[in-house]
Amino acid sequence: MRSPLNIPDLGSGDEPIQLCGWLVDQGDLVLAGDIVAEVLIPGVTIEIIAETSGRLIEIVKPIDSKVSPGDVIGWIEGGEPNLE
Repeated sequence: MRSPLNIPDLGSGDEPIQLCGWLVDQGDLVLAGDIVAEVLIPGVTIEIIAETSGRLIEIVKPIDSKVSPGDVIGWIEGGEPNLE
């Protein structure tokens, strides 16, 4: 099953959000709960967490992309949602 990796609602209002780093590479295995990317809201860095386990099969947004809540930044192929 292919699952999107989305930018969550960060409560940033109208502040711009920038994808400032990927902590995994395309093709890497990730577990639900792993930190996979970081975004920057002026003055604050926020970690993006994988909600499913599997392999990061596609990075949609490169570093330095402007993103918004709900944007798909990548795709994970494989596992089930974290049920904890």
